[in-house]
Amino acid sequence: MTLLAELEKAIQELEAQKEALLEEIQKFGWKDDRSFEPIPEQVTQGGFELESLDAPTVVPARSPLPPDCNQNYQQWYSAARAVLAKNQPGRIAEFDEAYSSTGKGANHGIKQLLSERHLTQGEQFKLMDLINMQFEILSAVTDHLRFSMYDIELTAYSVLMDDEINAARHLLLRGFLRPAGVLAGVILERHLKNLLRKHTPPIKYRERDSLASLNDLCKDAVYDLVTWRKVQHLADLRNLCAHDKTREPTKEEVTDLINGVSAILRTYNT
Repeated sequence: MTLLAELEKAIQELEAQKEALLEEIQKFGWKDDRSFEPIPEQVTQGGFELESLDAPTVVPARSPLPPDCNQNYQQWYSAARAVLAKNQPGRIAEFDEAYSSTGKGANHGIKQLLSERHLTQGEQFKLMDLINMQFEILSAVTDHLRFSMYDIELTAYSVLMDDEINAARHLLLRGFLRPAGVLAGVILERHLKNLLRKHTPPIKYRERDSLASLNDLCKDAVYDLVTWRKVQHLADLRNLCAHDKTREPTKEEVTDLINGVSAILRTYNT
C-alpha cells in the first residue's frame, strides 16, 4: 500500500469517527434536518413585522451534550490535526480557528461550545458545522498531496527530457547522425505517450503503436492539424535515421529533427 493510500485510509477512519460523534450529538439534541431551499419572501405591514408589545421573553430550549462528547472530540481533533500538520501545515491556522475562536454568540468556536454542556438548537448546529468544516479541510489533504506529487513528476520528466535532448545534440556534434536521430525519435514517442496519458480524459494507446499512430491519436485532441503535420514530418526523419538504408540522413535533417522535437516538448508540456 502506498503512503497516499494509507493516508486516504486514515482519513476515512477519521471521517467515520466524526460521523459517529455527530450522530451521538443529535441523539441527545436535535436531528439535523435543515432545509437548503431558498427562504421565501416575507410580507410585512408598514415595513414592520407585527408583534405583541407585551410578548413574553422566550428562553430557547437547550439540550445536553453527550457525557463523553468533549473527550471523543479531543481525541479526534488531536489525530486530525496531526495528519494536517504533517501533510499540509499551511492550513493549520484555519483548522485551529474553528476550534479556539473566542467570538460571542454565533461566533463561538468548538472549544467554547463544548464547555457549555447544554446548547440551543442553533448552537448545536453551529458546533456540527464547525466540526464538518474541520473535516473538509482535512479531507482536502489527499488532493493537495496528489497534485504536489504530480508537480514533482512533471519536474523530473522535464529534466529527463532536457538531458536526453542534450545527449542527442552531443551525438550529432560527434557525427553520429543515425543514433542522434533515433534518440530524438524515442524522446518524441515517449512525450506523445505522456501527452495521451495525461489528457483529460486519458486517451488509450497500445505500447507497440508507432510514432505515426501516436501522432494520429494526438490530432485534434491534443494539438491541431498544423502541429500534426510537423510531427508527421519529424516521424519521417526519425524513420530515415532508424530504417531507411538507401541513403544516410544529412546533418541538416537530423538537426531539424532534434530542434523540432525540442520545440514540441516546450510547446506541448504535460
